[in-house]
Formats: sequence, C-alpha cells, structure tokens
Amino acid sequence: MNIKDYMKLPYTRIVQEMNDESGHYFYGRILELDGCQSTGDTVEELYESLNEAMEGYLEVKLENGLPIPELENVENYSGKLEIL
Repeated sequence: MNIKDYMKLPYTRIVQEMNDESGHYFYGRILELDGCQSTGDTVEELYESLNEAMEGYLEVKLENGLPIPELENVENYSGKLEIL
C-alpha cells in the first residue's frame, strides 16, 4: 500500500475543543497512529492540519520500512462525530 491508500482508510480521529492559556482552538489526534496530532483555530482547519500530519507520519513509516498500526475495530462505532 502507498500513502494515498492509507489516507483513504477510516482511521479514528479524536477532536477536542480547547479553552486554555493558549486561547480557543481545536486539538485532534489519530487514535491508531501514536504521536499523530495537530491543532487548528476551526474544525475545518484542524482536519486539514491533521491530514497533513497523518501524511507526514505515514511517509516516515513507509520510507523507513516501519510497520503502520492497524485500524481499531470500527464495527461498534456509530459514525457520529462528537466534539469533546
């Protein structure tokens, strides 16, 4: 598989709305890809930024012949997007 194939897989994205000393923003991470995370001022910006982070993560793994974690079992997920 190549990067485009992996990018199409339904990896679990966790999105959290943040209000802290840095201000208001959205934080997100890919559950299955340890360390693959990003932030954005809007949910749309976060998703764009998170996709860029994911692409870079996958690129490094593939270039170095490292295993890419498998997807979590999605059979029990509703598909509902909840912002925490």
